[in-house]
Amino acid sequence: MAPTDLSRLPLPTACREALRAPRTERVNDHAVPIAAAWWNAEVAAVRLPGAPVTGRRVMHLRRGDLFTDAAKLPALSDEELLRFTWRVLAWGSGMKLRLNRRRIRAVAHDTTHVVKTLRSALAAAPVDAAQAYEVMHPEGRSAVRYLGPAFSTKLLYFAGAGSVRHPCAILDSRVAATLKKSCGWDSLGNGRWPTRTYGRYCTLLARWAAEESERLGRDVGVDEIERWLFDSGGGQARK
Repeated sequence: MAPTDLSRLPLPTACREALRAPRTERVNDHAVPIAAAWWNAEVAAVRLPGAPVTGRRVMHLRRGDLFTDAAKLPALSDEELLRFTWRVLAWGSGMKLRLNRRRIRAVAHDTTHVVKTLRSALAAAPVDAAQAYEVMHPEGRSAVRYLGPAFSTKLLYFAGAGSVRHPCAILDSRVAATLKKSCGWDSLGNGRWPTRTYGRYCTLLARWAAEESERLGRDVGVDEIERWLFDSGGGQARK
């Protein structure tokens, strides 16, 4: 299938309407229930840095909480960097813990390599989305086992610490479903997207965000559009 001409794709009207809500409400305050006790126990069990992942009474994580975590990048110690990683994975997983034990053990198997990879990718994220993605997925393979596009793009996104101009956006199966069904990106494909595709995705969202910024008279972030794409992708939305 020939690549879809993304320059011709309009932002759906429903998304444009959703952007009328305040950014802080739709993005910073976007909370997800997490399995805090599970994460604290699993990370501690393999004696990895970064535990406890949350306080015992923390039952939800907000995007704003993770923005605060990322605000000190790249000065975070290895322990703080891994704690940030666990918290992003906890937010991204919600109460669905499939494969997370394997992800934790993959980090334990070669912690030095994982930390080096994360530092390189997160340093590139505010500057070049495609370059940062390539660090996590060199030549189409995952640099960290069990950390596929959906979770690695969450890390790249949160590395922006909430900046409205951060170029990286989350790309997962639900976002992709909306892009194909509601936006007309017929050639997007599924799952293991190559670096070029992720770069095209971030460029598309940046164009839409720029157009909406002009229309609304305020800075619109790519994450505001990603939030709508996710929520429109079927199943239970992250709340």
